[in-house]
Amino acid sequence: MSPRFAASLLIGIGATLLLLAPVSWLAPALGAWQLAVGFALLRRPAPAAASWAVVGGGLAVVLGLGLALAGELGAGFVAGALGAASAFVGAQLSLASHPGVLPAPHSLRTSLAVATDESMKWVWHATSFVSRPPAPATWIEAVRAAAERNREGGVLGDPARAHPAPPALDTCELRRIELAGLPAADLLRFESGFVPRDPEIRDAYLSLERNRTARAVLWRHGRERRPTLLVIHGYGMGRPVLDARAFEVPWLHRTLGLDVVLVTLPLHGARAAGRRSGAGFLDGHPLFTNAGFDQAVWDLRRIADFLRRDGAPALGIFGMSLGGYTAALLASLERGLACAVPYVPAVSLPKLIGAGFSPEQQRLREALGCDDALLSAAWASHEPLRHRPLVAPPGRLILAGACDRICSPDQARALWEHWERPSIHWFEGSHLAHFGRRAVRERLGVHLRETLSARAEHQLLTRFRGRLQTP
Repeated sequence: MSPRFAASLLIGIGATLLLLAPVSWLAPALGAWQLAVGFALLRRPAPAAASWAVVGGGLAVVLGLGLALAGELGAGFVAGALGAASAFVGAQLSLASHPGVLPAPHSLRTSLAVATDESMKWVWHATSFVSRPPAPATWIEAVRAAAERNREGGVLGDPARAHPAPPALDTCELRRIELAGLPAADLLRFESGFVPRDPEIRDAYLSLERNRTARAVLWRHGRERRPTLLVIHGYGMGRPVLDARAFEVPWLHRTLGLDVVLVTLPLHGARAAGRRSGAGFLDGHPLFTNAGFDQAVWDLRRIADFLRRDGAPALGIFGMSLGGYTAALLASLERGLACAVPYVPAVSLPKLIGAGFSPEQQRLREALGCDDALLSAAWASHEPLRHRPLVAPPGRLILAGACDRICSPDQARALWEHWERPSIHWFEGSHLAHFGRRAVRERLGVHLRETLSARAEHQLLTRFRGRLQTP
């Protein structure tokens, strides 16, 4: 759908909603919303237009339901139909903004999946007005300094230099916890001990007291150690009782028979710096992003060491979205992993963040000289596409949404190319609406059995044979 055609439809929808003013004062407000989006789209196409059209349409659908319940069936039907049409236009506009990346069916189900992602993007955009990130002028020199340090220190060519091996996890707290509706688990807590490399933000980052304590929830099978899957949540998540359901921990634990370790990323969940989980990780000072990913890998490597010394026969990594980025990074730094499974992953933050910028924001970045190349150089320590994977090719699997509007399909394809085209499974849904989830689960289950469980069985068999051969 072309922007001009979409604009014409939105203007027509907005004008019709204005006619419902005698029935509800919300109708003209929503009509003005769609008119504004339509005229703005006519003047200058912008990535945010799809989100605004989808959210305005969703509100009109809610208005229609309210009118119908109040007895205004005709007006309710009109408002609901116009809202649904607006959301559909926004979804098609979003799909048209990424032509040629990956063919995706333009069905109603696909449109619903896209609309779900666009709604979340609008929420993030709206919250940025309430909690504004620091202005680029306040951090641009620090980013330039970080990029120069990476050049001089050889991190651009060998980013593993930025990740020294952390000390063994000898002191930790492990206690039993109960999470509603989930198997009994253990909470692992320990002092992270991480210190950021970038001096510009070191003191500010270390002042976040809650973030200094690393956390993970462990689901194990009594004293018997099973093959263990490290699970990493996405951006804004970090609440174990919810994350465990998103990752289907009971299925991983009971059906596949795995030990499962759900890790809390820095600045998320109980480690958050404020009320919002993830605040400051991607939307604060850019060097906080460096510290966040570097600390995530630091903590994960310490947890992996703890699990191996505790008897885990094999380890794998599974991460979603931001966790997929982290999983791809860890797969390039931690030796001995049986498998790595990034799920709807991001791999290039400059492209991911820049895709949501308004033209004004883009011009401001250009005026300051803050292009994608500069950010990529400053973030070189953790960009998965700069690292070489250590997990063997059969252990690599990528799960991606064909119409993902948050971590678009070109991110997953870039990782697929960089990882030498391993197994990849595309599902019809988007970043938040995973249609075809059963097929995704079946593909994941097969992969974990063939890699993680098989590695554990091989290790146990090798140990058994070694005992038999010992005189």
